[in-house]
Amino acid sequence: MNRLPLLLPLALLCASPGAWAVDASPPPTGPTYRIVAPDGRVTFSDRKPTDEKVQTRQLGHGAPTAPLFTPGSALFEPPRPGTVAPAAADLAPPLSTTGHPFPPGLPDAVLSVLGHQFFVQNLVETCGHRGPGAMERAQSVVRNWRDRNADMLGRSNRITFALFTAEQRELMRATARTRLERLLAPPDATDGEKSRWCDHATDDLVHRRLELAGDPHLAPIVNFEPN
Repeated sequence: MNRLPLLLPLALLCASPGAWAVDASPPPTGPTYRIVAPDGRVTFSDRKPTDEKVQTRQLGHGAPTAPLFTPGSALFEPPRPGTVAPAAADLAPPLSTTGHPFPPGLPDAVLSVLGHQFFVQNLVETCGHRGPGAMERAQSVVRNWRDRNADMLGRSNRITFALFTAEQRELMRATARTRLERLLAPPDATDGEKSRWCDHATDDLVHRRLELAGDPHLAPIVNFEPN
């Protein structure tokens, strides 16, 4: 099946976890440092590296951080910026690649955009199997959705690769997939059930029920200004 060119940025986000292979297990004793190279490769060492280009964290040390995403938030409707789970209120906020906390609501907003991208990719993969005509319609609907929301998709993708570490992006992918499960056709669905799901999902995109542009929940992405 031919892939839509518009899904290339998503393909980067969906890269296999093997792309960040772990070279060795942490030593059993003494200080252990988790090292992330600029290419996302993860290694462990008992010596703290001096290279400023790598990200280093001593395992077992440092204050615990609050969850990156708000627990239980709806996939397409993130909570209002600044909302945190009560249990995480007193924890240190998660840090971006800049070493500073994320702007309020930004991780949830980016997660929502990624969820939309996963949804439209799944639509093409699921509905295209019904035949050439179905594939052409699915691609056309998704391409139009992409064109209408190109600005928000571009902003979100740039923020993702600029501010989120490889580990955080992996967490983002896993969280998006988990929250998206309830919105997709079950893997064991019958052909008839998949057909009805495809009709409903396509209708949602055609009638602009899943637009990113103008969504107030995504304001943290629109308002983000690089330092």
